[in-house]
Amino acid sequence: MKKSLLVFFMLFAFHCNSQTLETVSKLKTSYQHCLDTGVGMRNCSVEYYNQSDSLLNVTYKNLKLKLSSKEQSKLKKEQLDWIKKRDLYFEKVYSDTKKEGNFSEGSLDFDMVVYDEKANYVFGRVKELIRRI
Repeated sequence: MKKSLLVFFMLFAFHCNSQTLETVSKLKTSYQHCLDTGVGMRNCSVEYYNQSDSLLNVTYKNLKLKLSSKEQSKLKKEQLDWIKKRDLYFEKVYSDTKKEGNFSEGSLDFDMVVYDEKANYVFGRVKELIRRI
């Protein structure tokens, strides 16, 4: 329940055009603090990824609102192309992590590494979109 409320308030804050590069930095700091506790580190990574995805959706919508119809169509095509690249990148992250052999596939550490890489990739796109708002 607490996580649901936290996500709601975060999304509300982001929806109010408060997303900035500072927001991304604060989420990264919060994530690092969670990891530093050494407890539930996989959950920290999953939450970090979910935050990146939520912020991406809100940022995309806010940018879209500021564009003309023609620019919105261009942005949509760009985003669909990015999603294809993202999916390929996510597959590569998974296979590379598996090949490295540092963690057993499906282990909590394996998942943590994969979610961390996914989140960082998505936050890269979030930063690109924020700079355009």
